[in-house]
Amino acid sequence: CGCCPMPRAAGKREQNKQANREAILGAARACFIDAGYDAITIRDIIRKGTLAAGTFYNYFPDKESVFRALVESRLGPVQDRVHATRLNAQSIESFFYQAYLAIFEEVRADPEFFALMFRNESVMRVFYQDNIFGLIMRSLKDDIRAAITRGVFPEVDVDVLTAISYGAGYELSRLLTEQPRHDPVEAARFVTRLFLDGISNLPDHTRMIRIGPRMLDGAAR
Repeated sequence: CGCCPMPRAAGKREQNKQANREAILGAARACFIDAGYDAITIRDIIRKGTLAAGTFYNYFPDKESVFRALVESRLGPVQDRVHATRLNAQSIESFFYQAYLAIFEEVRADPEFFALMFRNESVMRVFYQDNIFGLIMRSLKDDIRAAITRGVFPEVDVDVLTAISYGAGYELSRLLTEQPRHDPVEAARFVTRLFLDGISNLPDHTRMIRIGPRMLDGAAR
């Protein structure tokens, strides 16, 4: 019957559209890695790829939209993976170790992407009000509160623990990006041990260092 070729043709068009979009993103990624976001123009991206200028504008209106698409296509799966590890954690050790390992393995798998994100932190902050690690860890505070509710964590200062968790992960991710010889597994074990030892040695799990206008406790005062 005459209706069969139409779905095949539509499917082929969709495949071509997806291939064109991926080609543009690949060219943009290479350009941003080579020179950084601010130094790159749309013309540079077009020249880097194999598609005509008109084709580019069929998919993206400007350079910002390409950068956002590049970030979000990579970021979404990482966010989902990290959040799932924390949501399923049955211990403090698992909460930290599995999440950090997931992040560090992603860094090891694609160091160029993370190098690009660290390199363009000012751009990230303009577009997202955060850097790449902050976007990945955005649900951390809620995940810690949920872990306290289900008894995985003792009662701790969620704001402080979130800040410490964020800082350690951010700097280790940068280190793994710049020095890929480091082992993600060992890095995750190391930072997890720091948290386990620190939380287990708190004199009172309901008390923790207070930052800013609040009181400092113990030796930190």
